Amino acid sequence: MSGLARVLLQMGATVVGSDIRESSNTRVLRDAGGEVYIGHRSSNIARDVDAVVVSSAISDDNVEVKEAKRRGIPVQERLTALARLMEEKKSVAVAGTHGKTTTTTMASTLFEFGGLDPTYMIGANCEQLGGNAKLGQGDHFISEVDESDGHFTQLNPDLSVITNIGKDHLDTYKDQDEILEGFKKFARRSEETIICVDDRNSRKLFEVLSSPFTFGIDNRADLTARNISQVGVHTSFDLYFRGDELGRVDLPAPGKHNVYNALASLSLGYKSGMKFPKMMEILERFQLPRRRFQILQNNGSIIVDDYAHLPKEIEVTLNAVKEGWNPNRILAVFQPHRFSRTKHINGQFGNSFKTADMVVITGIYPASETPIPGVTSQLIQKSVEKTKKKGVYRILERDKLYDFVTNTMEEGDFLIGLGAGDINQFTRSLAES
Repeated sequence: MSGLARVLLQMGATVVGSDIRESSNTRVLRDAGGEVYIGHRSSNIARDVDAVVVSSAISDDNVEVKEAKRRGIPVQERLTALARLMEEKKSVAVAGTHGKTTTTTMASTLFEFGGLDPTYMIGANCEQLGGNAKLGQGDHFISEVDESDGHFTQLNPDLSVITNIGKDHLDTYKDQDEILEGFKKFARRSEETIICVDDRNSRKLFEVLSSPFTFGIDNRADLTARNISQVGVHTSFDLYFRGDELGRVDLPAPGKHNVYNALASLSLGYKSGMKFPKMMEILERFQLPRRRFQILQNNGSIIVDDYAHLPKEIEVTLNAVKEGWNPNRILAVFQPHRFSRTKHINGQFGNSFKTADMVVITGIYPASETPIPGVTSQLIQKSVEKTKKKGVYRILERDKLYDFVTNTMEEGDFLIGLGAGDINQFTRSLAES
């Protein structure tokens, strides 16, 4: 939403909006000329407006939505507004269950420093790009596309990439098959589609796509990576295009999952006319967006903040820690995200923390949701304890969590805070103490 607001402001629109709390995004929007209210009230819509744009977190009974409808003001979903903006340029859409934000950041970095002056909207702030959105003068509009509410099937991108297809948002979709059908529809509506051939569900898109551009590591594809190695935050690999070796890439992002993200972004660049040598050079200066493996402390012990909150994301992130650092101990502090998500996937976390030496699970971050009876983070704790017999704790109070972790950490430990909520406030305060 903040990225959309920034682009609209740069286009010269008057933007007024509200959020439930003050944040860096609200401050940035004010600095950019937006008017931001804290708290939702009908009086926030006090002037004449052309449309009210809402995120998927906003329900129909929101007081501002009700006020807009009472006054006959059109209410649009965020993706509807995004679609209208993307129609004005060559639209490049990044979809998938995992890796959307990092892939969108990589692609935006390639296009920006490759001289294409793109418009982009990213789901996290990126210091290298000066924020999370920009209105460029070039032909391309790059945006990540969220499948959470099912509305991504309304887009008609000129070029899209689907990073992978997993099980999530089961409050919107009834099962994995329905999720897959949504991605099939999205792929059919794309002029050109890029897919990962290593992802089992993505391979099923061949049923609706005749000749997509492909990338992968373990299977034959148009663009592949081989001989992957990792030292700390740097992951290196040999890049091949249709069997021909192009050279070695030193990517300043840890883990095999980031190699997949790099292949996805390189594929987008290639299909948009960029040359591989230039893109490989740009990637070697790439900076991860905020909250994607953000190192907060590195002084004998390491503290990292990471956005991973789904089972597979956590698993590959912890594997990257083990591979790149091989620390004394890996301490994982996980804040589950949303009651509905916990209800549907709590049993899938059993293998997610197998690399960690100690796991601390906090209370659920609700986002915009109200609690669901019987759904607590204890469900995830039980799932983890099925495969990890010791070193699993559940601590709900933030002060008790702080005391426990500070008394437990030793020299040489690697602590990583995981979650899409406000767990970053804890890891940051820990690093600053």
